[in-house]
Amino acid sequence: MSKLKKTSVSAALAGLVASLFVALPASEANAATWTKYTKKYSQTKSFYSKPLKRCVRTTLSGRVTFTYGYIVGRYTYKDIKIIEPKMATKVLTKCSGGKAATTTKMEMTQRWYESRKCEMDVEVSAGAPWSISFTPTVECGSRKAGTRKSVYGGKNKTYTQSNTGRPLYFKGKLEIRHSPTGNTDRRFCMSGRPTVQAYVKNNSDAWAQTMRFCFKP
Repeated sequence: MSKLKKTSVSAALAGLVASLFVALPASEANAATWTKYTKKYSQTKSFYSKPLKRCVRTTLSGRVTFTYGYIVGRYTYKDIKIIEPKMATKVLTKCSGGKAATTTKMEMTQRWYESRKCEMDVEVSAGAPWSISFTPTVECGSRKAGTRKSVYGGKNKTYTQSNTGRPLYFKGKLEIRHSPTGNTDRRFCMSGRPTVQAYVKNNSDAWAQTMRFCFKP
């Protein structure tokens, strides 16, 4: 091959290689690879009422789905949704080693809000039994929360508020900045705040607690 032909081939190859390495716009170069996750949650807390001589034991359980991606120094979450958030309450004679007992009426409310950065707004579907109302919170002060209340009459030992097909949505994105030291807690957190008001005949007592659930990929 002549020197001229070799030069022409080399120039053509150089042009081909250059065409393969076109600089991407910053938005594309920094784009995350998004992955969807589903996590289960469950937590139980108890309260003993001296006036009623009853222990009320409440469990929040369900699933959380979210989409996660890493974008140049930021752990990013979006499309956060609480699926089938269930609230179940048992009545016992005492909280440690107690036997099943009854109440004559039970009011149960669960409230949900994002509690890692206190930024994401909750959203409910039209026609769903959820409402949005302000609630006092430990982590975020007064905060809008997805709220669902049920009232049960009659003498019972257990009460369950199920929400099949009635999810809660959280709008926007939650970003957690990466620490240069590498000690970043990259979890996002949701808090459920159950409130229970129990009745035994003409006496009643109320109890509220916060149950915090944190998730990561």
